Amino acid sequence: MKAARLKSYGDIDQLTIDDVGRPTPRAGEVLIKIEASAVNHFDLMIRQGYVAQFIPLELPAVLGGDAAGSIVEIGSGVTGFAIGDRVIADFAPNGKGAHAEYGVVPVSAIAKLPANLSFEQGAALPKAGLTGRQSVDALGVKAGDRVLVSGGLGAVGRAAIQYLQEIGAKPVAGVRADRFDEAARLAGEALDIAEPPAATTFDYAISAAAPVAANLIGHVRDGGQVASIVPVPEGANSGNRVIIHELYHRADAATLEAVADAASRGVLIVPIAKTFPLSEIGAAHSAVAAGIQGKVVLKH
Repeated sequence: MKAARLKSYGDIDQLTIDDVGRPTPRAGEVLIKIEASAVNHFDLMIRQGYVAQFIPLELPAVLGGDAAGSIVEIGSGVTGFAIGDRVIADFAPNGKGAHAEYGVVPVSAIAKLPANLSFEQGAALPKAGLTGRQSVDALGVKAGDRVLVSGGLGAVGRAAIQYLQEIGAKPVAGVRADRFDEAARLAGEALDIAEPPAATTFDYAISAAAPVAANLIGHVRDGGQVASIVPVPEGANSGNRVIIHELYHRADAATLEAVADAASRGVLIVPIAKTFPLSEIGAAHSAVAAGIQGKVVLKH
């Protein structure tokens, strides 16, 4: 099978398209013929070696965490799925990722892809959908609660905002001034997150944009809570003024199923900015690095 592999940590010239053996699912796993996968900022960090000390890979490695495709083989002990099922999948960052024609993933990290969603739409969902929902859940937000979300027009921010709307909470999108109107249309309310806060007015916030993490924390009242998926700047939470939940998304089949269902009903939309063939993975990485607005998807 064809796979996009990272030969060595570095720039996009370290990505090659190679012929490799097709994997075989073990107990509790399925083999997916991958039709589409997404490129995330985290893939760029892995490629450049920034997280190598935490996530060491045996190189060459296949990157990619988000995928959609069809099950072609089922390992022992798997129930609830059949060969031919269309699914979305949350691949672990273990060097055996989604940027390949076939991939193996635990059944605990897949959900059925609704018939009204394309493979490309499905590939945009897993990591953003899971992280957005898990950030909201970590705060224990209830209907009526007002929640500030930085990076409100990024994939995770959008997923969090739309989930907050789904449960009856009141999201406020924290974005740059030039995207204020777009963010207000999405969330119903927006503020300029690049400006230092004039007052601490939020009990809850979700930090999904690293450059403004300190500003976001400044918007939160003493004793309030922040769910952060980006590094917390040193000194930003002086005296542990607020409670910070530092999160990295976790694979969860039930939540992934809820994400797929929300997308099917149109209450979760993760826009796709551009689609590339798998052979142009370097260009896809460059598009993400350039700050393209929306998901970048690879067609296999």
